[in-house]
Amino acid sequence: MKKLLTGLCLAAAFTSASSAVFAADSGFYILGGAGQDTSSNSSDQTLLNNALTSAGGTGFTSTMNQPTVSNLMAGYKINKNFAVEGGYIRSANETYTAAGGSLAAPVNATAKVDGWDVTAVGIWPVVDQFSLLGKLGVADAHISGSVSGPGGSVSASGSKTDFTYGIGAQYDFTSAIFGRLDFDSYNIGNSNYSSRTTVWTVNIGYMF
Repeated sequence: MKKLLTGLCLAAAFTSASSAVFAADSGFYILGGAGQDTSSNSSDQTLLNNALTSAGGTGFTSTMNQPTVSNLMAGYKINKNFAVEGGYIRSANETYTAAGGSLAAPVNATAKVDGWDVTAVGIWPVVDQFSLLGKLGVADAHISGSVSGPGGSVSASGSKTDFTYGIGAQYDFTSAIFGRLDFDSYNIGNSNYSSRTTVWTVNIGYMF
């Protein structure tokens, strides 16, 4: 019991002494990372399968990948409770392929998204080194895609500027290096059609 109490006292003393070096109240920072869209990949595949079936396709099989999303951001922490940041986000190609059955040749479809955002970030320090985040801002998302098959190929693109919002959690490893988990909502499409999607990313940042 004495050893346990001694260990706890040492741990408490170390935490108290070291906490001052974490979570600077202000300064510039950069961060970047990668993640994925949280929407169901299978639902996108079903929509494309149904479109192909409506066009007369039968007996085919299809596959669809889950693309990686990456981002790079820069920001300024005004105080311990507020920051502003902006950055660039993009996805790898989401690829759909259907073949077999009544299809004379494989049908391939690809789509990708890229864009920028500017957000205000509210910061709630919970305990030493750990904070919760809330974000609200504006994002411009551009989507482009193409489809090729027996009848030829066609491509299309569009962009949408709208509000973006999200939540996150941050852990300060040192006074300069931190890790962050973000969940952000974007409206993707164009002036005729758009839908919201939520993207999660794991980020590593550096504070100057």
